[in-house]
Amino acid sequence: MSPPKILLVENDKELVRSTVDLFQSRNYAVDVAYSGADALERLQHTPHLVLIGYALLDMRGLEICKKIRADERWHGIAVIVLTDSMISPEEMESLYIYGDDHLAKPFDPEELFARVEIVLRKHQGAHLPHEGGQVIAAELNRILNKELVVPFFQPIYSSPSMEILGFEALSRPSTNTSLSNPELFFRAALAFGVYTDIEKLAWRRAFGEWQRRLGQGKLFLNCAPYFIGNNLMEREFFAGLGVDPRHVVIELTERTAIHNHNLFVEKLNELRSLGMQIAVDDVGSGFASLDTVAEVRPDYVKIDLKLIRGIYANPLKKNIVQSIIAFCRQSSIRTVAEGIEERAELQIVRDLGIDAVQGYLLGKPSPEVNKDIFEKKPAT
Repeated sequence: MSPPKILLVENDKELVRSTVDLFQSRNYAVDVAYSGADALERLQHTPHLVLIGYALLDMRGLEICKKIRADERWHGIAVIVLTDSMISPEEMESLYIYGDDHLAKPFDPEELFARVEIVLRKHQGAHLPHEGGQVIAAELNRILNKELVVPFFQPIYSSPSMEILGFEALSRPSTNTSLSNPELFFRAALAFGVYTDIEKLAWRRAFGEWQRRLGQGKLFLNCAPYFIGNNLMEREFFAGLGVDPRHVVIELTERTAIHNHNLFVEKLNELRSLGMQIAVDDVGSGFASLDTVAEVRPDYVKIDLKLIRGIYANPLKKNIVQSIIAFCRQSSIRTVAEGIEERAELQIVRDLGIDAVQGYLLGKPSPEVNKDIFEKKPAT
C-alpha cells in the first residue's frame, strides 16, 4: 500500500524543513510548494491532503482552499490550514466551510501529525458525493424545504443504577441519494453554504420528536463548534418549541475545529446562562481532547469508543480510561462511556466508576423510541 501523499504549501523554509522531516519520519510522501501558483500546479498529482500556510507571498491560503473545493477533480483532497494569528469571524467561517481543520502557529509537531491523521481517517470513504454540484444543491434545498430530517434517539444510562439519564439525538436525512450518509450530508451542507439552516432544522426536529415521544431525561444534541460560534440560540427559540433548556446538553463534536477559544467559550457561557449543559465528545481520540476539556469546562465528557472497545483485554486502555475518570471526578465533570457493545466492556467501565454508559449493547439509535423505555432496564 502506497504511503499517504501530502502537499505542503508554505513559504517559511525553516518550517518546511522541520515539517517535511516529521512526515517523512512517519513514512508519508511529501511534496512542497512555496507559492500558491506552484501549489495549484502540483495539485494535478492529487495528494491525499494539502497543508496550507494561511499567508503566502502571492495569495492567501484560503484562496487555494476555495479553488480546491470548486474543482470536482479535487473534492477528495483533505485540507488543513496553518494560521499565523487571530483571524476575523468572517475568515474563520470560511475556514470551516472550505477546510477540514486549521491550526495556529507555532504548533506542536506531534499535534499537527495527530490532526493530519484524524482528517485523513475522516476522509476515507467520506468525501463529498459524486453527483454534480447543481444536483447536490437541489437535493439539499429539497430536504430543507420539506424538512426531510429524521431524528434517531439512543439511550444513555446512569451507572450504577442503570436508570435512563437521557438520549443522544442523531439526525438522518430522508433521501435516496448519496446524501443519505449523515457525514456526507453535513459535509455537503457546509460546502454548499446551508449548514446553519440544516443544523437548525435538525434541532427543531429533534426537539419536537423528543417532546412528543419522550419528554423526560436529558436531550444530548450533537453540534459542531462552527454552529455555536456563529448562531447563538436565544431563549425565545426554545420557548417557542416548548422545550426547557435545562433538559438540553450541547454535545460538541470536531474538537480540533475550535479556533478562537475565548470567543467560543463566551458563546458557550451564554448558552449556559439559559440553563443548558455542555458535553465534549470523543475525548481520548486526539491530542487536543484534554486541552479542549480544560478550555470548555464541560458538564459531561464522553470517552471515545476506540478506548472502550475491547478495554477488558487491553490494560493500557483501562489505565487511560481510569485516568480520565479520575481527572473528571476531581473536576466535577460527569463521564460517559460510548460505544459499549459487550458485557465485559460494560462491567469494566462500571468497575472503574464511570457515571454513564451508551452503546449498542444497551440500545441502538431508533426513530421509534417511546416512553415505554423508561419502564425497562437493559440486561447487564
